[in-house]
Amino acid sequence: MRRLLLLSLAGAAALVLACSDDRPSAPDTDSDEVILSKFEADDSAGPSPVATDWSAGVGPTVRTYEIVIENLAPATGPGASQPFSPPVIATHRGGMHLFRAGRFASGELAQVAEDAVNGPLVGRLQNANGVFAVVEGGGVILPGDEARFEIQTAHGKRLLSLVFMLVNTNDAFGGADAIPLPAHGERVVYLHAYDAGSEQNTERTTDIPGPCCGNPLVRVPTHERIRRHGGILGVGDLDPATYGWDEPVARLTVRRIRPTYEVTIENITPATVPGGSQPFSPPILATHWGGVRMYRVGHFASDALVRIAEDGDASVMAAMLGASHKVVGVTTGSGPILPGASATFEVEGPYAFGRLAAAFMLVNTNDAFSGVSRLRLPHGGSAEYLLGTYDAGSEENTESAAHIPGPCCGNPGVRVPTHEPIAMHGGIVGSGDLDPADYGWTDPAARLTITRVK
Repeated sequence: MRRLLLLSLAGAAALVLACSDDRPSAPDTDSDEVILSKFEADDSAGPSPVATDWSAGVGPTVRTYEIVIENLAPATGPGASQPFSPPVIATHRGGMHLFRAGRFASGELAQVAEDAVNGPLVGRLQNANGVFAVVEGGGVILPGDEARFEIQTAHGKRLLSLVFMLVNTNDAFGGADAIPLPAHGERVVYLHAYDAGSEQNTERTTDIPGPCCGNPLVRVPTHERIRRHGGILGVGDLDPATYGWDEPVARLTVRRIRPTYEVTIENITPATVPGGSQPFSPPILATHWGGVRMYRVGHFASDALVRIAEDGDASVMAAMLGASHKVVGVTTGSGPILPGASATFEVEGPYAFGRLAAAFMLVNTNDAFSGVSRLRLPHGGSAEYLLGTYDAGSEENTESAAHIPGPCCGNPGVRVPTHEPIAMHGGIVGSGDLDPADYGWTDPAARLTITRVK
């Protein structure tokens, strides 16, 4: 269905552009409104999606975190001190606990603490209603080393718990129980070693599974409550100087990863001749908070946008965006996007209220470009948009081979300058050297798909 979007220049003039000239043009009529095409970006929200898929990517309330576990035990020798077993990590709701000092260890926790057997605990967590995600490490964490993991959570389940065994012990384990995940940024927590209370601390090689001893599933059982571990005391075969540790035993860093998106730009102009029709220049993409625009229809193009629209040069725009505190990240393509082809980029957005700006040149033109200026990033799932084409108004549309940088002509940096406001482009009309049958197109020129993946 065709939509006509009305943009009030009087209201919009109060919004200063970060990346474009904010001088409004005079409308052709007495009205103070500019009528935009159905492919034009609305001043507040951007174009409406033509398709959405909530099953793609991640949901609206999902958050992704990086978990870093650093082993602080001393590296006293090969296989010595206290390697950590592969950890079990879970995100969950309140009221759930992997362990609590002063309580008895569950059978599943005891198997981790005694023999680094994760399977029963992982299975129980995966089947628990209050758990959102479970991650299991793939290898031991040696003294002085660290391991990194990613885990997701969602609204109502934003607590983190994890456990791992100190493998050169009878039943010592480290971990964190039900710690709140940060809404943004990172949190550092120092972790202590606990005694599971399910096995006597004989410190004999015949009872310990780690590289010091190699005897899993052998123990002298006890039934004591979980408590802070007293360390290696030298009561058996283990030398405290080699296998002991100081508290805390580990450093845990939890960092929220910014919402992350896959952005795909597909060139849907016709592939009429080799290198013909309209290849796109390597696009520039930026994620940002409000207050940043690459362009605005009815206003004059900034010098940075002119460089893109006339010669496909995004370097000035990249520098300008990179210097703005309102911009989260800037990405530039590595090559052109030919008709019928697409390119996909991964970008990080703000924690909330994120927007996307993107621009690229239709290179077999004088100064045609396409993109979005402040498109709202989806909270979750995937959204697809169709993009029209704009005339930057900085160069006369001579359609002369002498003035066009693309493969049709090969003449960058040459133009007949004009000073007109940005408007929808009229396409190739055959007024110069370019045949509309070879180099023309009908809007939309591009398909933009945004999928939230983290």
